[in-house]
Amino acid sequence: MDHPPVEKPPPSRLKVTLTVLFHSACAIWSTILSKSALNGVDAPVTLLALQTTIQVILLTTIGTFTGWIKLSRPASAWWSLLPLTIARLVGILAKTYCLASVNASVYQIARGLLLPITLLLSLLVLKPRPYYPPLSLAGCAMVMGGFGAGMAADYTQMLTSGKGVLLGVGSSFTTAVESVVVKRFLGKSGEGMWQMVWMSNCMAVLFYLPLLPLSGELATTADIFLGRSQEAGGRQFLATAMLTGVSAFLLTIATFMQIEVTSPTTHMIVTAARGVAQSSLAIVVLGEVLTTDRVGSMALILGGSALYGWAKDRHAQSKQSPKGNYLPLTNTEPKDDSENKESR
Repeated sequence: MDHPPVEKPPPSRLKVTLTVLFHSACAIWSTILSKSALNGVDAPVTLLALQTTIQVILLTTIGTFTGWIKLSRPASAWWSLLPLTIARLVGILAKTYCLASVNASVYQIARGLLLPITLLLSLLVLKPRPYYPPLSLAGCAMVMGGFGAGMAADYTQMLTSGKGVLLGVGSSFTTAVESVVVKRFLGKSGEGMWQMVWMSNCMAVLFYLPLLPLSGELATTADIFLGRSQEAGGRQFLATAMLTGVSAFLLTIATFMQIEVTSPTTHMIVTAARGVAQSSLAIVVLGEVLTTDRVGSMALILGGSALYGWAKDRHAQSKQSPKGNYLPLTNTEPKDDSENKESR
């Protein structure tokens, strides 16, 4: 006789808070380091190949020692994680190419369509289908306005190229897909979180082998490793790439942890909110310029994200029965777990 699966209790607020803070710190550190490396040598695929290789080494060492990773898995297990691997690979490629084409201080503005795209994909993919109150849709509209105004101002002032704008849109879409796909795999895959991260990164390394020559970076990569690079930042690129490998390792773990304890939309809101700290560090560390238009756009994006989150939380609170009121048992409706989870 089959027993129904036991539902996991929702994570505590402390766990959610600590996970979100850990993810934000890793993401900001990784972005600043990656942009510093790309400022020296424009080789995004080489940077990602090095990052992923270091991640595999760290994951294998730590996972084998702790017993969290099994090195021998059946072919069916690897094949089942192929969609997850491709979604994550395309997502990180789009983010890195976008970062290479825009300033780190405007990176979050360029990816400002992450909220509306995530909402749309969640409606199409996730079950049960989430509900969005009208006020949350107004917040979404603010975010879209911030993206449009910021990108238009940067493009007009020739601070960001058309390529950077397109890559920002593409990066928003692929990151939204990655978030939703990871959420679905965490709920249905029989593999643990560490096992999924390790297996997807191992497969990603194999994908980088043909991507290096296809991207035209193979000669640049060889010159860097053989010490023939004429680039002034060749050695710095290699050293920084090693550091980004460690930061990417921490960020990968943090991303899976955050998506596991939050909803895709909450994950996206945190991604937008950390843009303020990231922009500030880019100005201080990388010497980038902060314009009034960028400040206004960032304010619209953050304000819209906050309005969306507040509206969703208010809707979830209204779904619960008010304390002190006695309702007939026949009129009592069960709580919607998806709404409660979405409000975190």
